[in-house]
Amino acid sequence: MRNRCLHRLLWGIISTLLLTAPQHVAAQSTAHSGKTERFVLVIGAAGQEQYEPQFAAWVERWKQIAAHKQAELTVIGESVDARHSDQEIIARELQRKTDNISATWLILIGHGTFDGKTARFNLRGPDLTADQLSLSCDTIQHPLAIINCFSASGPFLEALSADKRVVITATKNGHEFYFSRFGDFLSQAGSQPQADLDHDGQISLLEAYLAACRATSAYYQQKGELATEHAQLDDNADQSGTRGDQFDGLNRIPEPHAVATALPDGHRAHQFILFTTQPIELLSGEQKQKRDELEIKILELKQLKETFSSPDEYYQKLEPFMIQLSRVYRHIDQNKKHVIYDPQVVPANAKKTGR
Repeated sequence: MRNRCLHRLLWGIISTLLLTAPQHVAAQSTAHSGKTERFVLVIGAAGQEQYEPQFAAWVERWKQIAAHKQAELTVIGESVDARHSDQEIIARELQRKTDNISATWLILIGHGTFDGKTARFNLRGPDLTADQLSLSCDTIQHPLAIINCFSASGPFLEALSADKRVVITATKNGHEFYFSRFGDFLSQAGSQPQADLDHDGQISLLEAYLAACRATSAYYQQKGELATEHAQLDDNADQSGTRGDQFDGLNRIPEPHAVATALPDGHRAHQFILFTTQPIELLSGEQKQKRDELEIKILELKQLKETFSSPDEYYQKLEPFMIQLSRVYRHIDQNKKHVIYDPQVVPANAKKTGR
């Protein structure tokens, strides 16, 4: 009985600490934070002139998002390098050493093709296959978001799915080969306050994805046409995507009679922050990485709660993660400059009022 009381007291202290910790926090992408985020925008071959201004508008919105986050930005496809193809430049950029990077965003904008066996992203010069891109991405050890805004991009999801990755494709398979509008709506949703479903002052990649899925569906409904694209998201490394209509709010709707073996899609995508709509507490890149990994571990453990032989065993596994998480928030709080106002203490050079 005494052990249970101590256990409850311990968890009460930890829960209180977590509840009073800063709730509105985002990664700080400034020089003094030590690490920053990186955006790599790739503009594919436009094909027809009518697509050039559309793709340019999408790219401009992503540039604004990167600037808002004070992130490192690389744009491939706007200029011509006679020495290297765009395919080679992409591989070189993704494979370069990135000790100062806490997360990478890779956004591919353009058209795609699928011949029944191989899916390709159309570039100026040699096209980029899903396997080639996967090989370059395998060198990245930190969290990575790969956003495929092009037709026939579905097969890229299975090839790119991996731990610490969020993979979004504009289509569910390679046979949805008509021009995809999902990328347009996603670039808009990234900075729209109404996309903030949980009202935490931040727009996450998950929230932007869901908003873009809704906007894409509404576009075809208004046109009275059958939708020719169905976006998918995978962030639990199971090589299986989730459509926007499979979410209830920010939560993946459970499959009937399915046995949960891994976290459902959405949790890691919700950790990638696109935009902040109000002043929030800032985390350094290192702090955000630590917090995000701890949150995922806690969620994974909760997913397996019923498999433990007793509640005590479960809480013993959970306790170290909760304590580490509380320390992250405590470190943030300790770094704040606290100002103490004491009516008995006045500046030495204060002027007398005559009273």
